[in-house]
Formats: sequence, C-alpha cells, structure tokens
Amino acid sequence: MQAEKPEAEQRNLLVAAALNGSEKKLYELLNTEEPLVIDDIVERSGLNSSEVLATLFTLEMKGIIRQLPGKQFSKVLL
Repeated sequence: MQAEKPEAEQRNLLVAAALNGSEKKLYELLNTEEPLVIDDIVERSGLNSSEVLATLFTLEMKGIIRQLPGKQFSKVLL
C-alpha cells in the first residue's frame, strides 16, 4: 500500500494541473480523510455559494471529488 502513495499523489497533481482557477482552489481545499461541509468550503474559498456549488458539481462529474451525506465533500483517491 505504501508504494502506491507517490503514484496517487502524482495523479492528484496531474488532475489539479488540468483544472481551471476556481476548480483548482476548491480541489486543493479538500482532502480524502476529512470531508468539508459546504459552508466551510464557501468560507475558506472566498467564492460565492453559487460558484462553489457549480464548481463542486463539475468536480464531482469529473470523478475527482464526491459528495457525502449532509452536503459534505471530499477528494476521491485516484
């Protein structure tokens, strides 16, 4: 399992490089261990809530984040 970690990190870097400004900002706020609720994402990103929701939806459709119960979001391990 340990040998896979650098590969996963490299894949995550490649994904982040392909994102636009707001997508990248939100993707970098999230992690795989601790999901964030939508209000925290809006507050930490400095973006308005409609932009955050639209961007999270786009990231979710790309398969790189997931929505959990209670409007919480986390990265997907690639």
